[in-house]
Amino acid sequence: MILRRLYLYLVSAAALGTLAAGLSALGFNVLLFVFNDPNADAGRGALAGATAATVVGLLVWGVHFWFARRYARRDPAERASAIRRLYVYWACLVMSIGAAIALDTAISNYLHPIFDCPAVSNPNENVFSPFVCGANASLLPTAQAAWIALVLGAFWALHYRIAVRDRAAVGEQGRSASLRRWYMYPAVLVGLLMTLSGATSLLILVWLRLMNSSLATDQGRYIGDAVGLLAGGLVLWGFHARVLAQKHLEDDRKSTLRALEGFIAVAISMVFALIGAAQILYYALARLIGVTNPGNVGNDVVAAMAAPVSVLVVYGAAWFLVRRRLARDTGSHEVDRQAGVRRLYTNLAALVSMAALGTAAAGVLWNLAEQIEAPLIGVTATDWRDPISFWATLFVVGGVVWLAHWRHAPWPGDRQSLSRRLYVWAALLVSVLAVLGSGIGILNVVLQQVFSATPRLNITSNLDFGHYLAVLVVAALIGVYHWRVLRADAAARPAKHEVEPARVVVGTQAVDSTIATTPATSTSASSVPHGKRYVLSVMDASEDDVHQALSNLPPAASYRLIPESES
Repeated sequence: MILRRLYLYLVSAAALGTLAAGLSALGFNVLLFVFNDPNADAGRGALAGATAATVVGLLVWGVHFWFARRYARRDPAERASAIRRLYVYWACLVMSIGAAIALDTAISNYLHPIFDCPAVSNPNENVFSPFVCGANASLLPTAQAAWIALVLGAFWALHYRIAVRDRAAVGEQGRSASLRRWYMYPAVLVGLLMTLSGATSLLILVWLRLMNSSLATDQGRYIGDAVGLLAGGLVLWGFHARVLAQKHLEDDRKSTLRALEGFIAVAISMVFALIGAAQILYYALARLIGVTNPGNVGNDVVAAMAAPVSVLVVYGAAWFLVRRRLARDTGSHEVDRQAGVRRLYTNLAALVSMAALGTAAAGVLWNLAEQIEAPLIGVTATDWRDPISFWATLFVVGGVVWLAHWRHAPWPGDRQSLSRRLYVWAALLVSVLAVLGSGIGILNVVLQQVFSATPRLNITSNLDFGHYLAVLVVAALIGVYHWRVLRADAAARPAKHEVEPARVVVGTQAVDSTIATTPATSTSASSVPHGKRYVLSVMDASEDDVHQALSNLPPAASYRLIPESES
């Protein structure tokens, strides 16, 4: 039975891919003849290959999927099988993303002559355009991309309808629901990223066009591309997000894939928003202290602000909204796998921001040390304003993100997690290696003069003494702090072989609102604090929930979690 399913759906998947590619290529080449394109005759060989792939793919897919459909109608177990759902949701994922990309291309090709061709938008300017401008120049590529979008969209609609009917007939639980999430949440993530990128590019171009800035053509961005990407992403993201919100929200709130998709979106949005914020602060601070050409953007700083401001607005809004959705999903408690994804995201964000924070602090001290040391040894220091502006803004942004994600003493579950230990050890390792390298650099500067036949103080290479000293100071401070964190976490970890005076049994199968405590009669009063030992039963809660609930116990009390399966 399983081998038959594997055979039918593997062949169906391969034939479906062949059919979709062949049908897309067939229409692509036929349209060359419809529009009387000069390259039509050269494409006759491709037309023959596309026709062959379409015919053979249709026959193979049609026969095998007809048998699969027949077996599914006879046997509900066949219809509910994970192999069938894997095939259906794989087809939905591939076809939906492909259709969104083809729709993006079709809209872009149609809008290029309207918004992006110099002959249309700026007829008096001799500006090079990568597009063929003219009244009907975009009709052929638009029609070709639209045909591909239509083909892939039709195959997606067919398989999505099959999935809906199967779910209505036999339900969807366990692995089948997981496969549905593996289709929908990657589609939501890809659509969201397409939407954010398109919206950002569109805001930048509108800003630059309104200012008549030369950067509008220098940056390689075009309104047609931005609108196409925005429209394709909105269709892909909007449909799947709406279906999830209306039909699957309660089932998916505690799923790992939903949390993973959310934290990936938050992480990407956070990175781009902080890059935009750092650029804004850098331009502002550099101009404030008198830098005439910050970041080589010239005097057109207002136009240069278009990119970072647009990035900050779009990705900052996405950061806030997706983070709020994750908070609503978590509610009063989160399941263990969700907690693991959250911890991984939190500690990864802390590690990246700590790297930015430490690098920026070293950069600031590097330049300050040079300004202090240069007059002492009689050499000329380089200009400090532009690099200080850059490193200072990176320091501020990195520090804000690190403080937002890092907790010195979080809940016990977070404090003992693997991702936190990886972060602490990684920070400690990098800081020790930085101390090692900077110490070698300092000693090298000194020994260069000691071993020189004619030692001199007033040479620029001696400035490296202050440079490496700045790196050493920053690395040492970071290393000492994380060493203390490591020791504090180790001290807070329960002893492995210690007999704990209290026992908590955590069950996850039932919901019980009553909690009873009874004194244990097998433990003497002198062997445990207060002379009593309690057995507490908690239902429908994760370990983090129990740790949080028992965090207010007196210092003399302690407890031990024993899952119900081990008790």
